[in-house]
Amino acid sequence: MTEYKGRWEAIRGPLIVTAALIALITCIYVLVPHGFWAYFFIGLLLLFIPTAYSGLILKMTMDEKKIVVVRPFTRVTVKFEDVALCAVNCVGDGKYLIFAFVKQRYRGGYTVKGIKPKLPFDEVIKMSLKEECLDLDVNFNRAKKIPVSFVENGEELKDRFLLEVGKHQVKIMEEV
Repeated sequence: MTEYKGRWEAIRGPLIVTAALIALITCIYVLVPHGFWAYFFIGLLLLFIPTAYSGLILKMTMDEKKIVVVRPFTRVTVKFEDVALCAVNCVGDGKYLIFAFVKQRYRGGYTVKGIKPKLPFDEVIKMSLKEECLDLDVNFNRAKKIPVSFVENGEELKDRFLLEVGKHQVKIMEEV
């Protein structure tokens, strides 16, 4: 199992924003008289905490079966055998975000979460391995997001992830 530690430069910004939001909410709650407007502004500030929290990546661990994204209170696990389609978004200089579309159970079979029309899991893998143009309606909000640029050696992690997913897709195609 390989472990990739979170980069301090990537953790520092969301940590400062989260701490500032919590401090501001506490100040409003303690110093401002309780009423509609105080609770309204506290509610508005609470809406920004999940966005800041999603940037706090403590570490990512990877073995031959899965990758685990560890945040302070949650873990997201993506099994390579469940990934049907990957998309890599290059944000800037070596900063990558991987969108992994995973399978989900649907009426006795498996489809791919975030892809329309509801095609079987094996068929989506067949389409992705062909050199043809994929004609799918893709919803990136439903994909599992793996921010590889938030950890040290993110380029290596991205390459290993894509290699492992490719191995499992070829293995699935041999079984079918």
